[in-house]
Amino acid sequence: MKVLIVRTFPDILNLNTYNVQEIGLAKALASRGITCGVVLYAGKSEERKELYRFEKDGKEFSFFVYHLKGFSVFKNGFMPAVYRLMREYDVLQVHEYDQIFSWMLYSRLKLPTVIYHGPYYHTYARGYNLKCRVFDMLFLRNRKYKHVIALTKSELAADFLRNKGFSQVRAVGVGVDSEQFSVKEGEEVACRLQEDESCFRLLYVGKIEERRNVYFLIELFELLQKKRENIRLVIVGDGEEQYRKAFLDRIRPWTENGKIIYYQKATQKELALIYQRSDMFVFTSNYEIFGMVLLESMYFGLPVISSMNGGASVLINSGKNGYVMDSFNADLWAEKILAVAEDEELRHVMGREAKQTIEKHFLWDRLADQFIRAYSDEVEEYERLQQERKR
Repeated sequence: MKVLIVRTFPDILNLNTYNVQEIGLAKALASRGITCGVVLYAGKSEERKELYRFEKDGKEFSFFVYHLKGFSVFKNGFMPAVYRLMREYDVLQVHEYDQIFSWMLYSRLKLPTVIYHGPYYHTYARGYNLKCRVFDMLFLRNRKYKHVIALTKSELAADFLRNKGFSQVRAVGVGVDSEQFSVKEGEEVACRLQEDESCFRLLYVGKIEERRNVYFLIELFELLQKKRENIRLVIVGDGEEQYRKAFLDRIRPWTENGKIIYYQKATQKELALIYQRSDMFVFTSNYEIFGMVLLESMYFGLPVISSMNGGASVLINSGKNGYVMDSFNADLWAEKILAVAEDEELRHVMGREAKQTIEKHFLWDRLADQFIRAYSDEVEEYERLQQERKR
């Protein structure tokens, strides 16, 4: 079986600093003998075909990454060269039901096509909600797409698609690519964050923007400072320049006295060390499709405290491997964080449970079989549909 994974969203990704889900999945598929390719949006840059090589269990595997020219219309990516590439593959996987180029591929069904979808309805995501209403009116209408298998990143996303008429929907989650963080023998990785057992380090990794509720994060930190002075906050994330500068002005007194440490960017391997040198992960996002950083922090054995979102609903068993908070009441968040900070045994048990959750259920190697099953089922569905059309 040959699978082409098409990421239709029009963002240009740096594979060194961004944990690309499609790459992690492709590695798991390739190690199972599936020939696959990954299509990434390159905008106006020159198209290039990259052979991505990796080792697993002493064996070498590879797949192609196609960086394709394209154009964007209202955050919908279009890459015409995909039609040419499709001829070399048996199955397509497309990104999000509401990306117009994805719709063009799964509705016309030139090949068996599986959707992998993450977003869901949330009162905060007003722009996305409006976009979907317009998209549904223009493109979905009353069609039920019974022939399309849709995999989702959470049950929230699965219910979202079922309510739109998709009948073959399966919630599978998201995996973490642990090899992204591994350090080869003899390889040295510089890490700006030094180990310090005299303090309790909270960690936030993510974009500096309103959606991530970063000002609530600072409000929470300042409340914690009044209760326990040895708490520190490490922030790793970039953002739109004006918003980021305003945020840096807000935290400047804390960065100057060393109680908040801020890094604009970190490589995946440096980030691995930052996770390991922190004590608890804090995720205050207003809305999150999944939150790869939740996966990553739990993989490294950090207890997590998070707002309710796609990833938290799947990953966190509240009170066991972390906490899911239903509101942005700083006092309630502080209470949970202090409980972990002041109880080393609780911290250890929660961290162990967090790591086991990811290792048992949310490595790409654990999820790959569900994707392969969906591809096979979609091929059968496609062949059945083709036979019906001939009658």
